Amino acid sequence: MLEFFRGRATGEKTRAVHRRRGEKPDMITTKRMKTSVFSLILIFFVGFPAAAQEKPQPVDQSRLPIILEKTAEYCEKLMGMALNFVCLETIRETEYILKEKRAAKLYPGSRITSIKEGGDFLLASTRKNTLVYDFQLIKKGGDFKEKRTLLEENGRKKNEENVDLKTMRMSSKFLVYGPVGFLSHSWQAHFTYEILGPDTVGKRPARVLRASPRALMDENFNFGKIWVDEKDSSILRIEWEPQSISDFQPLFQSGIGEVKRTISWVVTYNVEKNGVRFPGQQTIREVYLTPVGRSHAKYLAEYSYDRFRFFTVETEVKIK
Repeated sequence: MLEFFRGRATGEKTRAVHRRRGEKPDMITTKRMKTSVFSLILIFFVGFPAAAQEKPQPVDQSRLPIILEKTAEYCEKLMGMALNFVCLETIRETEYILKEKRAAKLYPGSRITSIKEGGDFLLASTRKNTLVYDFQLIKKGGDFKEKRTLLEENGRKKNEENVDLKTMRMSSKFLVYGPVGFLSHSWQAHFTYEILGPDTVGKRPARVLRASPRALMDENFNFGKIWVDEKDSSILRIEWEPQSISDFQPLFQSGIGEVKRTISWVVTYNVEKNGVRFPGQQTIREVYLTPVGRSHAKYLAEYSYDRFRFFTVETEVKIK
């Protein structure tokens, strides 16, 4: 689960994103979150008749059962593997400190002004945080464990063992098992799926799916897009949609009026070992949209994972 508490998103310690106690090993869980509403802007050209818009052609869904079966098999393979690997985890965070600039109205013939809604944000400053960890994941049977040693913090050398992430705002856990919560046999009955179309990740052809819960659930209430490799049905990328984040508030009141807030959370699985893919990059981006329609970056976190060492099979990792 992507879970917010005191401004930080994290996951419990038993799955790629979250796992509740007492669940089956392949159940990555999430709490319900509120969804943000995106406005559709209609543009009218005065003096010209409205052009007829072509109706988008429906995407062929006939391959969906085959894709779901093959991705479920991939998830079973992933869950059945004993894992013990180490990699270098580098995190670069930027928080954008925004200052409210309210709109002012000047009354005719006087110097009296009043503040009204409809202002904007100005970038006041930025706050940066850079962390480098020696990261280890161990999975044996139904036991999962992540361990970190802090090697560097904002340019200063460290050697702090068994530490938690020191990220400013958001984090997640057990990302390698992200596909399981969407596509394992046990969870497919709880989701509806749609093929959105073809795409590529790197140079690899992919088929993009969208997954949505069939009903309101306390467990694993995830929405997302999944990029499935056309060749081997492994998972190349997952984009969790904002409504997957527990306690996420898509709207909030400010001195300039109601502000919309959205978060993009994308994990790319571009490290391959023995037919299983591991996260190579993770990007978290938060954006504010003001009442006057301007967007402002609020937070950006970029994670990279490299220098993998696998202790179960000592071979070089292939980066695709």
